[in-house]
Amino acid sequence: MARQKCKVLLVDDDEDDYIVTRDFLSDAEQFNFQLDWVDNFQAGLDEIAKDQHDVYLLDYRLGKENGLELLQEAVKLGCHKPIVLLTGLGDHDIDQQAMKSGASDYLEKGHMLSTILLERAIHHAIDRKRFENRQLELMSELATANQELKDFAYIVSHDLKAPLRGIASIATWLSQDYRDRIDEEGQEMLQLLGGRVRRMSDLIDGILQYSRVGRVQEEKSAVNLQELLEDVMDMIALPSSIEVAIKTELPTVIAVKTQMQQIFQNLLSNAVKYIGKPEGKIWIGHTPKNRYWQFYVSDTGIGIDAKYFDKIFQIFQTLSSQDSSESTGVGLAIVKKIVEINGGKIWVTSEVGQGSTFFFTLPKSVSTIEDKIQ
Repeated sequence: MARQKCKVLLVDDDEDDYIVTRDFLSDAEQFNFQLDWVDNFQAGLDEIAKDQHDVYLLDYRLGKENGLELLQEAVKLGCHKPIVLLTGLGDHDIDQQAMKSGASDYLEKGHMLSTILLERAIHHAIDRKRFENRQLELMSELATANQELKDFAYIVSHDLKAPLRGIASIATWLSQDYRDRIDEEGQEMLQLLGGRVRRMSDLIDGILQYSRVGRVQEEKSAVNLQELLEDVMDMIALPSSIEVAIKTELPTVIAVKTQMQQIFQNLLSNAVKYIGKPEGKIWIGHTPKNRYWQFYVSDTGIGIDAKYFDKIFQIFQTLSSQDSSESTGVGLAIVKKIVEINGGKIWVTSEVGQGSTFFFTLPKSVSTIEDKIQ
Protein backbone atom coordinates (compact mmCIF):
# COMPACT_ATOMS: atom_id res chain seq x y z
CA MET A 1 0.00 0.00 0.00
CA ALA A 2 1.43 3.36 -1.12
CA ARG A 3 2.31 5.72 1.68
CA GLN A 4 0.73 9.16 1.76
CA LYS A 5 3.07 11.95 0.68
CA CYS A 6 3.64 14.75 3.17
CA LYS A 7 5.87 17.82 2.75
CA VAL A 8 7.34 18.97 6.06
CA LEU A 9 9.22 22.16 6.82
CA LEU A 10 11.54 22.13 9.83
CA VAL A 11 12.62 25.49 11.25
CA ASP A 12 15.54 24.77 13.58
CA ASP A 13 18.88 26.53 14.05
CA ASP A 14 20.63 23.29 15.05
CA GLU A 15 21.80 21.14 12.12
CA ASP A 16 22.17 18.11 14.38
CA ASP A 17 18.47 18.33 15.21
CA TYR A 18 17.70 18.52 11.50
CA ILE A 19 19.68 15.33 10.88
CA VAL A 20 17.92 13.52 13.75
CA THR A 21 14.51 14.65 12.48
CA ARG A 22 15.36 13.62 8.93
CA ASP A 23 16.39 10.16 10.12
CA PHE A 24 13.24 9.73 12.18
CA LEU A 25 10.98 10.74 9.29
CA SER A 26 12.81 8.50 6.82
CA ASP A 27 11.84 5.50 8.99
CA ALA A 28 8.13 6.44 9.07
CA GLU A 29 5.70 3.74 7.94
CA GLN A 30 2.46 5.62 7.23
CA PHE A 31 3.79 8.70 5.44
CA ASN A 32 6.34 9.31 2.74
CA PHE A 33 7.85 12.46 4.23
CA GLN A 34 9.73 15.08 2.23
CA LEU A 35 11.62 17.20 4.74
CA ASP A 36 12.85 20.72 3.98
CA TRP A 37 14.94 22.65 6.47
CA VAL A 38 15.66 26.31 7.21
CA ASP A 39 17.71 27.49 10.17
CA ASN A 40 16.31 30.89 11.14
CA PHE A 41 13.17 32.81 11.96
CA GLN A 42 12.89 34.95 8.83
CA ALA A 43 13.61 32.10 6.39
CA GLY A 44 10.95 30.05 8.18
CA LEU A 45 8.40 32.85 7.93
CA ASP A 46 9.18 33.32 4.22
CA GLU A 47 8.63 29.62 3.54
CA ILE A 48 5.40 29.53 5.52
CA ALA A 49 4.14 32.50 3.49
CA LYS A 50 4.69 30.49 0.29
CA ASP A 51 2.25 27.83 1.61
CA GLN A 52 4.10 24.95 -0.07
CA HIS A 53 4.20 22.46 2.83
CA ASP A 54 1.66 20.23 4.52
CA VAL A 55 2.93 20.71 8.07
CA TYR A 56 5.46 22.89 9.91
CA LEU A 57 7.79 21.84 12.73
CA LEU A 58 9.09 24.87 14.62
CA ASP A 59 11.85 24.59 17.18
CA TYR A 60 11.30 26.89 20.15
CA ARG A 61 14.90 28.09 20.27
CA LEU A 62 15.74 30.14 17.18
CA GLY A 63 18.54 32.44 18.29
CA LYS A 64 17.22 35.90 19.21
CA GLU A 65 13.65 34.93 18.31
CA ASN A 66 11.77 31.80 19.20
CA GLY A 67 9.35 29.34 17.66
CA LEU A 68 6.41 30.67 19.64
CA GLU A 69 6.87 34.11 18.06
CA LEU A 70 7.20 32.49 14.64
CA LEU A 71 3.99 30.55 15.27
CA GLN A 72 2.17 33.77 16.15
CA GLU A 73 3.50 35.53 13.03
CA ALA A 74 2.43 32.57 10.88
CA VAL A 75 -1.08 32.74 12.29
CA LYS A 76 -1.18 36.46 11.52
CA LEU A 77 -0.23 35.61 7.93
CA GLY A 78 -3.32 33.40 7.75
CA CYS A 79 -1.47 30.08 7.85
CA HIS A 80 -4.07 27.29 7.67
CA LYS A 81 -1.62 24.37 7.81
CA PRO A 82 -0.84 22.47 11.03
CA ILE A 83 2.07 23.72 13.12
CA VAL A 84 3.85 21.60 15.75
CA LEU A 85 6.12 23.38 18.22
CA LEU A 86 9.22 21.47 19.34
CA THR A 87 10.09 22.35 22.93
CA GLY A 88 12.43 21.22 25.64
CA LEU A 89 11.64 18.92 28.52
CA GLY A 90 9.58 20.72 31.18
CA ASP A 91 8.56 23.74 29.05
CA HIS A 92 4.94 23.30 30.04
CA ASP A 93 4.15 27.03 30.11
CA ILE A 94 5.49 27.38 26.58
CA ASP A 95 3.48 24.34 25.48
CA GLN A 96 0.28 25.90 26.82
CA GLN A 97 1.04 29.24 25.19
CA ALA A 98 1.65 27.45 21.90
CA MET A 99 -1.73 25.72 21.97
CA LYS A 100 -3.47 28.99 22.87
CA SER A 101 -1.64 30.71 19.99
CA GLY A 102 -2.87 28.23 17.40
CA ALA A 103 -0.43 25.32 17.40
CA SER A 104 -1.95 22.00 16.42
CA ASP A 105 0.36 20.18 18.83
CA TYR A 106 3.66 20.38 20.71
CA LEU A 107 6.37 17.80 21.10
CA GLU A 108 9.23 17.55 23.57
CA LYS A 109 12.61 17.05 22.01
CA GLY A 110 15.30 14.88 23.55
CA HIS A 111 15.92 11.25 24.13
CA MET A 112 12.18 10.44 24.36
CA LEU A 113 11.54 11.54 20.77
CA SER A 114 11.24 8.71 18.27
CA THR A 115 9.98 7.96 14.80
CA ILE A 116 6.69 6.69 16.17
CA LEU A 117 6.09 9.77 18.35
CA LEU A 118 7.04 12.22 15.63
CA GLU A 119 4.93 10.52 12.95
CA ARG A 120 1.98 10.23 15.31
CA ALA A 121 2.23 13.91 16.29
CA ILE A 122 2.30 14.99 12.64
CA HIS A 123 -0.60 12.68 11.82
CA HIS A 124 -2.75 14.01 14.67
CA ALA A 125 -1.79 17.61 13.90
CA ILE A 126 -2.95 17.19 10.29
CA ASP A 127 -6.24 15.61 11.39
CA ARG A 128 -6.83 18.26 14.04
CA LYS A 129 -6.12 21.10 11.63
CA ARG A 130 -8.37 19.58 9.00
CA PHE A 131 -11.16 19.42 11.59
CA GLU A 132 -10.53 23.03 12.67
CA ASN A 133 -10.56 24.23 9.07
CA ARG A 134 -13.84 22.40 8.47
CA GLN A 135 -15.28 24.04 11.57
CA LEU A 136 -14.25 27.45 10.26
CA GLU A 137 -15.89 26.66 6.91
CA LEU A 138 -19.12 25.65 8.64
CA MET A 139 -19.07 28.79 10.80
CA SER A 140 -18.55 30.88 7.68
CA GLU A 141 -21.45 29.12 5.95
CA LEU A 142 -23.59 29.64 9.05
CA ALA A 143 -22.72 33.34 9.13
CA THR A 144 -23.66 33.63 5.46
CA ALA A 145 -26.94 31.81 6.06
CA ASN A 146 -27.74 34.08 9.01
CA GLN A 147 -27.03 37.15 6.91
CA GLU A 148 -29.26 35.83 4.12
CA LEU A 149 -32.00 35.18 6.68
CA LYS A 150 -31.58 38.70 8.03
CA ASP A 151 -31.80 40.12 4.50
CA PHE A 152 -34.86 37.96 3.83
CA ALA A 153 -36.55 39.22 6.98
CA TYR A 154 -35.87 42.81 5.89
CA ILE A 155 -37.33 42.17 2.44
CA VAL A 156 -40.37 40.46 3.90
CA SER A 157 -41.02 43.21 6.41
CA HIS A 158 -40.61 46.12 4.02
CA ASP A 159 -40.95 45.03 0.40
CA LEU A 160 -43.86 42.61 0.84
CA LYS A 161 -45.91 44.44 3.47
CA ALA A 162 -45.88 47.73 1.54
CA PRO A 163 -47.98 46.43 -1.43
CA LEU A 164 -50.26 44.64 1.03
CA ARG A 165 -51.01 47.92 2.74
CA GLY A 166 -51.73 49.39 -0.70
CA ILE A 167 -54.19 46.61 -1.55
CA ALA A 168 -55.97 47.05 1.79
CA SER A 169 -56.27 50.81 1.20
CA ILE A 170 -57.69 50.35 -2.30
CA ALA A 171 -60.23 47.79 -1.02
CA THR A 172 -61.34 50.27 1.65
CA TRP A 173 -61.66 53.13 -0.86
CA LEU A 174 -63.69 50.97 -3.24
CA SER A 175 -65.99 49.91 -0.44
CA GLN A 176 -66.54 53.47 0.81
CA ASP A 177 -66.41 55.63 -2.36
CA TYR A 178 -68.37 53.26 -4.62
CA ARG A 179 -70.75 51.92 -2.03
CA ASP A 180 -73.82 52.97 -4.04
CA ARG A 181 -72.51 51.30 -7.22
CA ILE A 182 -71.31 47.99 -5.76
CA ASP A 183 -73.99 45.41 -4.97
CA GLU A 184 -74.13 43.29 -1.82
CA GLU A 185 -72.16 40.46 -3.38
CA GLY A 186 -69.44 42.89 -4.42
CA GLN A 187 -69.26 44.30 -0.88
CA GLU A 188 -68.82 40.78 0.48
CA MET A 189 -66.00 40.17 -2.00
CA LEU A 190 -64.26 43.35 -0.83
CA GLN A 191 -64.60 42.28 2.79
CA LEU A 192 -63.15 38.89 1.87
CA LEU A 193 -60.29 40.64 0.10
CA GLY A 194 -59.60 42.75 3.22
CA GLY A 195 -59.61 39.61 5.37
CA ARG A 196 -57.14 37.85 3.07
CA VAL A 197 -54.82 40.86 3.16
CA ARG A 198 -54.91 40.96 6.98
CA ARG A 199 -54.17 37.23 7.12
CA MET A 200 -51.20 37.64 4.76
CA SER A 201 -49.93 40.50 6.91
CA ASP A 202 -50.27 38.30 10.04
CA LEU A 203 -48.38 35.48 8.30
CA ILE A 204 -45.53 37.84 7.43
CA ASP A 205 -45.38 39.03 11.04
CA GLY A 206 -45.32 35.38 12.13
CA ILE A 207 -42.40 34.62 9.80
CA LEU A 208 -40.48 37.55 11.24
CA GLN A 209 -41.17 36.47 14.84
CA TYR A 210 -40.15 32.88 14.07
CA SER A 211 -36.93 33.95 12.33
CA ARG A 212 -35.95 36.23 15.23
CA VAL A 213 -36.08 33.43 17.82
CA GLY A 214 -32.49 32.46 18.64
CA ARG A 215 -31.06 34.89 16.06
CA VAL A 216 -31.47 38.06 18.06
CA GLN A 217 -28.91 37.93 20.86
CA GLU A 218 -30.35 38.91 24.23
CA GLU A 219 -28.80 38.57 27.67
CA LYS A 220 -30.07 35.83 29.94
CA SER A 221 -31.04 36.81 33.44
CA ALA A 222 -32.96 35.52 36.43
CA VAL A 223 -36.63 35.55 35.38
CA ASN A 224 -39.36 35.18 38.00
CA LEU A 225 -41.91 33.19 36.03
CA GLN A 226 -44.66 33.79 38.60
CA GLU A 227 -44.46 37.56 38.14
CA LEU A 228 -43.98 37.18 34.40
CA LEU A 229 -47.09 35.00 34.05
CA GLU A 230 -49.23 37.48 35.99
CA ASP A 231 -48.04 40.25 33.65
CA VAL A 232 -48.89 38.11 30.63
CA MET A 233 -52.39 37.44 31.96
CA ASP A 234 -52.97 41.19 32.36
CA MET A 235 -51.65 41.81 28.86
CA ILE A 236 -53.90 39.21 27.21
CA ALA A 237 -57.04 40.59 28.86
CA LEU A 238 -58.62 37.21 29.47
CA PRO A 239 -62.40 36.93 28.88
CA SER A 240 -64.50 36.90 32.04
CA SER A 241 -66.09 33.64 30.91
CA ILE A 242 -62.78 31.83 31.25
CA GLU A 243 -61.41 31.01 34.71
CA VAL A 244 -57.62 30.91 34.93
CA ALA A 245 -55.80 29.46 37.93
CA ILE A 246 -52.08 29.24 38.69
CA LYS A 247 -51.84 25.98 40.60
CA THR A 248 -48.25 26.30 41.85
CA GLU A 249 -45.87 29.14 42.66
CA LEU A 250 -43.76 29.21 39.49
CA PRO A 251 -39.95 29.24 39.93
CA THR A 252 -37.26 31.64 38.81
CA VAL A 253 -35.17 30.47 35.85
CA ILE A 254 -32.10 31.77 34.02
CA ALA A 255 -33.43 32.71 30.60
CA VAL A 256 -34.20 35.49 28.13
CA LYS A 257 -37.23 37.25 29.57
CA THR A 258 -38.89 38.05 26.23
CA GLN A 259 -38.68 34.39 25.23
CA MET A 260 -40.32 33.22 28.45
CA GLN A 261 -42.99 35.86 27.95
CA GLN A 262 -43.67 34.60 24.44
CA ILE A 263 -44.00 30.98 25.61
CA PHE A 264 -46.71 31.75 28.16
CA GLN A 265 -48.41 34.36 25.99
CA ASN A 266 -48.71 32.01 23.02
CA LEU A 267 -49.85 29.01 25.09
CA LEU A 268 -52.41 31.05 27.04
CA SER A 269 -53.73 32.78 23.89
CA ASN A 270 -53.95 29.39 22.20
CA ALA A 271 -55.95 27.96 25.13
CA VAL A 272 -58.36 30.92 25.11
CA LYS A 273 -58.79 30.77 21.34
CA TYR A 274 -59.73 27.10 21.34
CA ILE A 275 -61.96 26.91 24.41
CA GLY A 276 -64.91 26.73 21.98
CA LYS A 277 -67.51 26.83 24.78
CA PRO A 278 -69.47 29.56 26.62
CA GLU A 279 -67.32 28.96 29.69
CA GLY A 280 -63.94 27.39 30.22
CA LYS A 281 -61.07 26.83 32.61
CA ILE A 282 -57.31 27.08 32.22
CA TRP A 283 -54.77 25.78 34.75
CA ILE A 284 -51.06 26.55 34.83
CA GLY A 285 -48.48 24.91 37.06
CA HIS A 286 -45.23 23.03 37.27
CA THR A 287 -43.43 20.10 38.91
CA PRO A 288 -39.71 19.37 39.40
CA LYS A 289 -38.32 16.61 37.19
CA ASN A 290 -34.70 15.84 38.13
CA ARG A 291 -32.64 18.70 36.67
CA TYR A 292 -35.64 20.25 34.90
CA TRP A 293 -38.85 22.10 35.67
CA GLN A 294 -41.86 20.62 33.90
CA PHE A 295 -44.57 23.21 33.22
CA TYR A 296 -48.12 22.70 31.99
CA VAL A 297 -50.91 24.80 30.54
CA SER A 298 -54.15 22.85 30.66
CA ASP A 299 -57.61 23.84 29.33
CA THR A 300 -61.15 22.53 29.03
CA GLY A 301 -61.37 23.45 25.35
CA ILE A 302 -62.33 21.58 22.20
CA GLY A 303 -59.30 19.26 22.37
CA ILE A 304 -57.09 17.87 19.62
CA ASP A 305 -57.19 14.55 17.84
CA ALA A 306 -54.05 12.51 18.63
CA LYS A 307 -53.14 12.28 14.95
CA TYR A 308 -52.44 16.04 14.96
CA PHE A 309 -50.18 16.13 18.02
CA ASP A 310 -47.01 16.58 15.94
CA LYS A 311 -48.58 18.69 13.20
CA ILE A 312 -49.67 21.52 15.50
CA PHE A 313 -46.03 22.35 16.33
CA GLN A 314 -45.08 22.77 12.66
CA ILE A 315 -45.02 26.29 11.26
CA PHE A 316 -48.12 27.40 9.27
CA GLN A 317 -50.07 24.29 10.29
CA THR A 318 -53.61 24.97 11.50
CA LEU A 319 -56.42 22.52 12.16
CA SER A 320 -59.20 24.78 10.88
CA SER A 321 -59.84 26.39 7.49
CA GLN A 322 -57.84 29.53 6.81
CA ASP A 323 -60.91 31.67 6.19
CA SER A 324 -62.62 30.67 9.45
CA SER A 325 -59.59 30.81 11.72
CA GLU A 326 -57.59 33.73 13.09
CA SER A 327 -54.65 31.41 13.63
CA THR A 328 -51.58 31.71 11.42
CA GLY A 329 -50.06 28.44 12.59
CA VAL A 330 -46.96 30.16 13.90
CA GLY A 331 -47.56 30.54 17.67
CA LEU A 332 -46.90 26.94 18.74
CA ALA A 333 -43.98 26.64 16.31
CA ILE A 334 -42.38 29.66 18.01
CA VAL A 335 -42.97 28.14 21.45
CA LYS A 336 -41.38 24.86 20.36
CA LYS A 337 -38.36 26.67 18.92
CA ILE A 338 -37.84 28.73 22.10
CA VAL A 339 -38.19 25.70 24.38
CA GLU A 340 -35.72 23.65 22.34
CA ILE A 341 -33.03 26.33 22.07
CA ASN A 342 -33.25 26.58 25.86
CA GLY A 343 -32.57 22.85 26.16
CA GLY A 344 -36.14 21.72 26.89
CA LYS A 345 -38.92 19.71 25.23
CA ILE A 346 -42.59 20.36 24.50
CA TRP A 347 -45.49 17.99 23.90
CA VAL A 348 -49.26 17.83 24.22
CA THR A 349 -51.86 15.43 25.56
CA SER A 350 -55.47 15.92 24.65
CA GLU A 351 -58.91 14.40 24.23
CA VAL A 352 -61.40 15.74 21.73
CA GLY A 353 -64.17 17.61 23.52
CA GLN A 354 -62.44 17.41 26.91
CA GLY A 355 -59.48 19.78 26.56
CA SER A 356 -55.71 19.80 26.07
CA THR A 357 -52.60 20.02 28.24
CA PHE A 358 -49.39 21.43 26.84
CA PHE A 359 -46.25 20.38 28.73
CA PHE A 360 -42.80 21.86 28.35
CA THR A 361 -39.54 21.58 30.27
CA LEU A 362 -36.79 24.06 31.06
CA PRO A 363 -33.46 23.37 32.80
CA LYS A 364 -33.26 24.47 36.42
CA SER A 365 -29.78 25.90 35.86
CA VAL A 366 -27.51 27.18 33.12
CA SER A 367 -25.13 24.25 33.67
CA THR A 368 -27.95 21.85 32.80
CA ILE A 369 -28.40 23.62 29.48
CA GLU A 370 -24.69 23.39 28.73
CA ASP A 371 -24.60 19.69 29.65
CA LYS A 372 -27.49 18.98 27.26
CA ILE A 373 -25.85 20.83 24.39
CA GLN A 374 -22.64 18.85 24.89
